[in-house]
Amino acid sequence: MSFNEKMHPRNPYKDKPPDFSLLADKFVEFRSHCYIGSNGKLKMNFRDTNAVRILARTLLLSDFGLDVDIPPDCLVPRIPQRLNYILFIDDLLKANGISGDVLGIDIGTGASCVYALLGAKQFGWRFLATDADPFAIEIASRNVEKNGMGEKIEVVRVPSDWMIKDIVRSHPETEFTFCMCNPPFYECDEFEEKFTYIRDNVLTNVGGSNCMNRPAPHSATVARSNELAVAGGEVAFVSRLIEDSFVLQNTVKLYTSMVGKKSSLVELRKKLGRCLSVRSTVTTLYQGKTHRWVLAWTFEARIKLDKLAKCSPPLELYLPPVLEGRESSFAWIRKVLGLLEVSYEKQDSSSFLCEAVRNTWSQQRQKRRAERISGCPPLNKRYCHGRTDVGCIANLGSGDGRDSYTNAGNFTECTVFNGIGESGDTRDVSVQAYLPLDSELQPLIRFRLVIYPSEHCLKLYWLEGSRHCLHQIWQFCRNQLSKLEKSIQSSSS
Repeated sequence: MSFNEKMHPRNPYKDKPPDFSLLADKFVEFRSHCYIGSNGKLKMNFRDTNAVRILARTLLLSDFGLDVDIPPDCLVPRIPQRLNYILFIDDLLKANGISGDVLGIDIGTGASCVYALLGAKQFGWRFLATDADPFAIEIASRNVEKNGMGEKIEVVRVPSDWMIKDIVRSHPETEFTFCMCNPPFYECDEFEEKFTYIRDNVLTNVGGSNCMNRPAPHSATVARSNELAVAGGEVAFVSRLIEDSFVLQNTVKLYTSMVGKKSSLVELRKKLGRCLSVRSTVTTLYQGKTHRWVLAWTFEARIKLDKLAKCSPPLELYLPPVLEGRESSFAWIRKVLGLLEVSYEKQDSSSFLCEAVRNTWSQQRQKRRAERISGCPPLNKRYCHGRTDVGCIANLGSGDGRDSYTNAGNFTECTVFNGIGESGDTRDVSVQAYLPLDSELQPLIRFRLVIYPSEHCLKLYWLEGSRHCLHQIWQFCRNQLSKLEKSIQSSSS
C-alpha cells in the first residue's frame, strides 16, 4: 500500500501507514490473506480482489470502529483516499465557521456507504445517502443499522435520473450544508477496454483478454458496471450536478464532486463559468501514485473557498470626499463598470460581483488619439438581430427547473393576446425556450468590488481569471478618479 507525503495533513495514514503485522495479529480474516516476503516483512497481494476487500473492511474496523459489509461484487473503497475527500470538506466547513447541525447529501453512496459512515463517525455530521441501485441501498441500509447510525444517516433510493435538484425539493423544510459524490468516470464505450466481465454485470481489471496490451494494475478492482461507467463519463455526470445547482443555488451551501481525470476539470470549470454568481475551487487528493481532484463551488457570497489557499491582498482605491456617500459612490462605480463593459451583480449593501469577457480598458490613449484624428468614434461591428414585437405576459413556471445557463433553456408559461383562435380569445401555452450562450465568451476576469465607507475606500478582490487584468482595471479606475478630482478642482477655481 503506497502513500504520499502530500496526503491531507490530518489523514492518519500520511505518516503512519497500516502495520500489517499488527492487523494480522488482531484480525484472523485479514491474516489469511497475508504472506511473508523475501525481506521477512508481512505483505499482501494487492492483485487479489478478495484481499483488497478484506483490507478495506479491516481498516474501517480497526481505525474507525466501523463494521462495514462490502459485497464481493461491489466496488471496494480505498479508505485513505475517501478520508482525504471527507477531510477536505471538513476544512471548508471549518474555514467558514460552519459547525453544529451539518447535513450533507452523498450522491451515489454505494453499498459500503463509506462517506456517510466516515463523516458521521468522525465529525458527527448527518447525511442523506442516495443511490438508484436497489442492491446498493439494501447493503448500505444494513451497514448503517449495524453501526448504530440510524439517527445520523438516512439511506434513500432515488430514480436513476435524479441528481440533487429533485432530492432537495423532496425535502422542502430541510437545510443542506453540502453535497458530495464520487461519480463513475468511464464512458460506457470506454470501460470495457480496461475491464473484463467475470460474471453478469460484474467486471475486474485483473486478467482477461482485454488486459493483454496494457500493464498490470497495481491494485485489483472489482465492480458492477454502474459503479464504473455512465453515459458521457464523469463530465456528463458532474455537468448534471452543475445544472441542478444553477437551479437550487443557495439551497445548498457547498457543492462538491470528486473528479477522476484532470482533463475533465477544464470542461466542468467552463460550464461553471457561465454563471456570474458562482465561485469554484479545485483541490488535489494525493494517495500513493493515484491522484484525484475535488471540484467545489458555491453561490453564497460569504462562503470563502479561497481560505485554504494563499490569497493575494485586494487592490485598494481611496475615494475623494465627493464620493464618500454611499449613493454617490455606487453611482460612480456603476458608471465606471459601464465604461468598461463589465457585467456586475449587486451582492449586498456594499459589494458587487463583477465579470469581464473582453478587454475594453487597454490602450485607451491610442483609442482617444485615433478618435481625435478621425473625428468620429471607432466603429464596433455588431451583428444586428431582426426584432419582432409580441404582446404577451410571461411568468416563470416550475417546468423542469432548468435555465439558460444549461443546455436546456427556460420553461415559461405565456398568455398570448389578440387571440390565435377565431373568437379572439386568449390561450395559455407552455414554451421551452433555449437561450444559447456563446461558448467562446469565457470570462477574462472575475472579481469582487467592495465599498468600505468607514475607510473611504473601495477594494478589488480577485476571484478567477487573469490577475494582470485586475491590475489594469484598478489602474483604469484610478485614472477615472484622477479625472474626477481634476474636474472638481477646475469647476471650483
